[in-house]
Amino acid sequence: MKKRMAKKHPAIVLYDLIPLNIEEEKRKFLFDPQYNPQFRYERVMNETEAQKYGKISNEYLPQATHILDTVMKKWGNEQEFLEEVKGRELTREEVVRICDAYFKENHVDGKVKLQFTNNALSPTSMKQSTLTIRLPIMHREKQMTGTLYHEIGTHFFRSLNEAKQPWFGKRNEYHLHEYSETEEGLAVFHANLEMDHPYLWNTALQYYAVSRAAELSFSALFNDLKKYVESKERRWSICLRVKRGVTDTSIPGAIAKDQVYFRGAMSMAKWMKQHEYDPRRLYIGKIATQDLEKAWNMNPTYEPLLPAFLHGDLTAYKDRIKHIIAVNMLEKV
Repeated sequence: MKKRMAKKHPAIVLYDLIPLNIEEEKRKFLFDPQYNPQFRYERVMNETEAQKYGKISNEYLPQATHILDTVMKKWGNEQEFLEEVKGRELTREEVVRICDAYFKENHVDGKVKLQFTNNALSPTSMKQSTLTIRLPIMHREKQMTGTLYHEIGTHFFRSLNEAKQPWFGKRNEYHLHEYSETEEGLAVFHANLEMDHPYLWNTALQYYAVSRAAELSFSALFNDLKKYVESKERRWSICLRVKRGVTDTSIPGAIAKDQVYFRGAMSMAKWMKQHEYDPRRLYIGKIATQDLEKAWNMNPTYEPLLPAFLHGDLTAYKDRIKHIIAVNMLEKV
């Protein structure tokens, strides 16, 4: 008699962590803020799958909280900060025009596809060669360029270079480290290059929310975030994002993924100071800082494709990175 093999599911991805009953549970919650949503999923994430996003940490909670409190002290509330520092909200047509101009400037027009969706937890995401922007659009005038520096100027360009390397598609054979902390830390810096007041507000808020969600229910987290975020809609979105994958949100717990951005910024601040604030060698591919020399030894004559902001004299770029580190007190590592 043949033994029946257990059905093997494909690896869970972030899309699987979007609840099937978001709108239904949102209505219940907004009617009764003491209610903790009970989410349903196409697939339930197991403990092993949750661990692939890392472990929740409070290591940099003092630094993250300092940034949040500093912004509150200077601007009074999130809305005032966003409107003054990041500008007015953009229309879909304006976003398309800004993206098209950026694609042309960086010679990636025709290589990157722009799409809009109602079904996403992130305002913007980059997967392979597709830039996805969530509707309704939440991007602001002074922020949009930084978003493109983050998604295209960092993620996409490193991907283009990765595809030309000997280890492409067989990273395990070369024993390469997981690179998300380097990748996202660099992207966070680039997202704030053009900002007059480059406080890592959202990055710090994500780190803080995950840290608190590990100890609080959905409703308790929603109340806790009120000191930083007045908008109920925005608080709902933050809680939903950090609690994604959780079925019964009355139980403390969260997915650790959103801490990688702030953790990465902290580690990249240290790396930048040690390497003259010049990240161009990191563009050899999707490489962690630990593997940088190993990667260059494998392909020593390679000339990486670079985004426009890393061409020519890097003096202005280096000054901006130093400013971001100083403003956010990231040098205290």
